[in-house]
Amino acid sequence: MFKLIDKKIREAFSDAAMQYDVLASLHREIGRELVKKIMTVEHCHEALDVGMGTGWLANRLTHVFPDAKVVGVDFAQGMIEAAKKREGTFEIVQADARCLPFEENTFDIVASNLAYQWMSDLEKSFNECYRVLKDKGYLYFTLFGANTFNELFDSLEFAFDGDTLPIKRLADKEQVLIALESSGFKNIQINVERINTHFPNMMVLIKWVKDIGANALAKDFFVGKDLLQRADHYYEKNFREHLGILATLEVIWVEGSKGV
Repeated sequence: MFKLIDKKIREAFSDAAMQYDVLASLHREIGRELVKKIMTVEHCHEALDVGMGTGWLANRLTHVFPDAKVVGVDFAQGMIEAAKKREGTFEIVQADARCLPFEENTFDIVASNLAYQWMSDLEKSFNECYRVLKDKGYLYFTLFGANTFNELFDSLEFAFDGDTLPIKRLADKEQVLIALESSGFKNIQINVERINTHFPNMMVLIKWVKDIGANALAKDFFVGKDLLQRADHYYEKNFREHLGILATLEVIWVEGSKGV
């Protein structure tokens, strides 16, 4: 029996909920492309959005499949409340992605947009997806990959000079594939895309990272003033461009199915 996502991570997402939509223009842009892929499914009676956040994807799925039952799941109370304020006909459930409160073989589609990167155990999360999917059901999701925030990691590694960093890199493409195969998924397609974004400075980037929950995989995100200044100087020197400091986002696109 594993422990559910701890209170600290749950609260980190809840506190960010009201500003999450402001930060989520990129999430929605990626979500639109994800929806285009999902639209290739001809028939869907029940669909699940895992890590729904404020409910954008779940709401879109109700338009793509107007006759289907759409369920959105999130573990943070703040996100649940934000999703309830969105106009839509989808069902909202508060639950851990590693312990979904649904029967086996329930959904034709399980989808997720930029949520699985925060899961501490991908295989357990994918096991649950596989369990609740119907035979010949489809899995579609995106997540940030290991090269996300490369410049920030490089700067912190320079400042920490070999000591343990306060955050750790996300799963890479190979780790995602292994977890999916271990869970039983077939017909897996994985594509990787890198997106260059810019921020005014490193501190604004770190705040954004914390707001979207990226520090949730570490025990703490505390860096002393001297180390921050050292990292900031390195960042400015090596990654400053005319639009601001460069911050790479690596997006992993995944499709798979249960059964042949």
